[in-house]
Amino acid sequence: MRLFNVFKIIPVFALLLISLAFTGNLWGQDQEEVFSVEPRFPKGGDLVTLSYDASQTPLKNRDSLTAVVYTYADFQWNVKDLNLEQTNDNKWQGQLKLEPGIALINCVFYAKGTFDRGGANTYSWMINNAPGSYSGWGIMRNPNINEDFPQQLDSLSFIEDPVTLMWLNNEIRDNPSSRSHIFYPGLRLLQRTKAEDQTGRIKEELNYILSLPALDLKQQYDVQRSLELISRNETYVDSVENALLSKYPDGVLARDRAIKKLFREADLDKRVKAYNVFLKQFPEEKFEDINTTTEELYYDKLYRSIAYTYIVENKDYSFVFDNLKSASYTNLVDYAWHLVSIPYTNESMSPDSLQVFAERIFPEIESREQEVPKAYRGKLSPNQWKAMALKAAASEYLTYAKILHQQREYKCEAYYLDKIAALLKYENTEYNALYTQLLVRENKMDEAVSFIAGCLRHNNASPEMLQVLKEEYLKSGKEVSGFDEYVASLKTGAENQKEKEALLTQLIKKPIEDFSLESSYGGMVNLKDQLGKIVVIDMWATWCAPCKKAMPGMKMAVDHYADDTNVKFYFLDTQEYVKDYKTKTVSFIEEKEYPFEVLYDAVNPENGKPEMVYTKYAKAFQFSGIPQKMIIDQDGYLRWRSTGYEGSPSALADEIKTLVDYLKAESKS
Repeated sequence: MRLFNVFKIIPVFALLLISLAFTGNLWGQDQEEVFSVEPRFPKGGDLVTLSYDASQTPLKNRDSLTAVVYTYADFQWNVKDLNLEQTNDNKWQGQLKLEPGIALINCVFYAKGTFDRGGANTYSWMINNAPGSYSGWGIMRNPNINEDFPQQLDSLSFIEDPVTLMWLNNEIRDNPSSRSHIFYPGLRLLQRTKAEDQTGRIKEELNYILSLPALDLKQQYDVQRSLELISRNETYVDSVENALLSKYPDGVLARDRAIKKLFREADLDKRVKAYNVFLKQFPEEKFEDINTTTEELYYDKLYRSIAYTYIVENKDYSFVFDNLKSASYTNLVDYAWHLVSIPYTNESMSPDSLQVFAERIFPEIESREQEVPKAYRGKLSPNQWKAMALKAAASEYLTYAKILHQQREYKCEAYYLDKIAALLKYENTEYNALYTQLLVRENKMDEAVSFIAGCLRHNNASPEMLQVLKEEYLKSGKEVSGFDEYVASLKTGAENQKEKEALLTQLIKKPIEDFSLESSYGGMVNLKDQLGKIVVIDMWATWCAPCKKAMPGMKMAVDHYADDTNVKFYFLDTQEYVKDYKTKTVSFIEEKEYPFEVLYDAVNPENGKPEMVYTKYAKAFQFSGIPQKMIIDQDGYLRWRSTGYEGSPSALADEIKTLVDYLKAESKS
């Protein structure tokens, strides 16, 4: 059956059919000089050699090149990494074994972030007369319907819907059996290219597909997706779905419905029992190559809801740890976040207990980096997936490294720091602080100084790192009076200057209402009494992890102005919800040895909670959340405020210093 008959589009193709003589490649001799495949007429199972001449491409004169190879076999995309070696004639070559059912090869070449996708012609090689070759070539270049293709093409290669239909027509003309594999993209294109209602045509095609003796899982799902093209025809949709459920009771639609039913089950015990029955009826290995919208929307959430409900209601972690092998990568990273990172940050569990959890979760996360999950199979190569997976878990690995550091398991800590170095080195202050300690521990002081200097160029350094730098600075025979200037010299650069200029554009000038609050130093503090001084207010709470993480940077700023009586810092403790919060606050400040004067927020008469000043200012200046930084000038005007913490103590201290120094200079001008 040809698409002319299936879709009845002879007038469209009469204008589009062109004469093409294929000799193995798709573009002619000029492009073949850049990219070629040997043997020229390969088949499934062959070991082929891919050749690439980079001399006339953006990748010329590179020391090394890599390829990502997209193969289309049995109407499915597969993605592989291919290392290339340079030949005596300066071409790059790599060998690849082709899968059974191979129809099309498409390559992308790259080196250090520069990609060559082949432009308008692409680097593609069609396997002559192979089922799927024409349809794969047409579908992959149509951005309207190629979501199942990795989309690693230049936009210059994109084609219009009628041209894609032409290629589908060629496919069915030469390989009639392909019809049952490409009917869904064909129906989508038919609907897109025709103004009149195509419901009748769609029903005709689906009736034919359903009449076939056996549909594989992808074909079943394509029937489901095709039903979405039909509007206002519930009776027909129901009849098709009933036919699918009757013929394939353990198929894709039945599984989708079971997932939704499980997701909506409120009773935990019933949900767990039903989930175990679900796994037996729909074993995961059977559905390894199909990923439906319903699964994407509900399955991971269903899995997490069972795990976390167990934990919350019963303090039972068995579902998590008994089912780690079947948890998705997304859920594993979520476990690491909820069960390790959050309690570590909140200090709600001991490092010993957290390590027990981490030692079970993180090896499983690492093992999954080696296997592309089905949601990305056919879209990402193994190396691309590994990079994506590592990026998703980097912050959790960092938490694990911090726990290992506290447990003095330095060898394992070093392993994880090395693992995430390319992502966090220089850019993340917590990483930088750990890595500095590693270098100091190994007595690599020259390397430590160089590393800290690099971190300061990114303005991501902790007070402890600056102390190491200062000690080495003094050991070199230099005077302490020159250290601040030395540090400032390391931060010079266009990027830092731009950040300062951008910061000053955030200045405002708004009147601010007075407050009178109890101080940890004794007595009351009235804001109006601070006229003539610059006042820095930091709203925080003992339960707020970002607030506490920001305090080393705030200490750097407080220390900088320690001898300046015209700059005052107040740490406004707000939104505390335990009775003895004042005792808890003092204990925390003393433990950390912070030179902070704490103000205790007044009780809000509307709800009886200590948050009156916070609530008043949040309403007046339209903000929400803590930490909340506010700077008030000598005339009593609010000049700047900021919500949250970006993560760098040195950057935060510089931010405060830049603003305070500007306001001091402004008052003198």
